Amino acid sequence: MSDYRIIAPVYDWVLYPFMRGIRRDVLEMVEQLKPDRIIDVCCGTGDQLRLFRDRGMIALGIDYSDAMLNVAARKRPGISCLKQDAAAMAFADLSFDAAIVSMGLHETGWEQAQDILKEIHRILKPSGRLIVVDYELTTATSAVAKAVIHKIEYIAGGAHFRNFQRYNRKGGLKKLIDPHCFLPVKDRFHGQRSIVVRLLRKKN
Repeated sequence: MSDYRIIAPVYDWVLYPFMRGIRRDVLEMVEQLKPDRIIDVCCGTGDQLRLFRDRGMIALGIDYSDAMLNVAARKRPGISCLKQDAAAMAFADLSFDAAIVSMGLHETGWEQAQDILKEIHRILKPSGRLIVVDYELTTATSAVAKAVIHKIEYIAGGAHFRNFQRYNRKGGLKKLIDPHCFLPVKDRFHGQRSIVVRLLRKKN
C-alpha cells in the first residue's frame, strides 16, 4: 500500500469536493439503519467519523497508516481511531451492527481486499449491514470520468496503481464481494457513475 506521509496532511482538502456527497450518502444510510455499534474500516483521516460525531453517533475507526491516524487524531474529541490491520482485526465475532469501507478495497490488492471483506463478515452481527464505497467502472461510466480516475491512480503510482489496475481487470466490486457472504440492498452512484455507494446485508 502507498505511503501516506505526503498526502495525509492535505488529503481532506484535496478530496473534499469529490467526497462530500459520498460522505453524506453514507451518513444518511447509517442514520436509517440506527446501528448501536459502527466500525469504519480503513478510516483514513476520520472524515466520515467526524460526520457521525456531529450527528451524535458513536463510531470506531481503524486504519494501518500512522500518517492518516495522526490527522484523524486532530479531529477529537468524539472520534476514536485505532491502528489495526483490516485483514486481521482484533475484535470478537459478531461485534458490530454496521461497517463501512470507503475507497480502501481497490488499493489494497485483490487477495487482501478479499481478506478484509471476510473479516468484516466475521465481526458483523447476524443481518448486519456493510456499506462499501469504491470504483465501479462500467459501460455506464462516462469516458471523461474513466480518464480522470485513471490519471489520478497513475499519479499515485507504484503498488497503488498496480492494485487499481488489477481490481478493474478482475471485475471490481461485483467480483470481489462474495454473494455467499453479502447480499446487495441498494446502490447510489457518483462521479458520472464511476463510484458506487453500495449497501449490503450480511448473509448468515
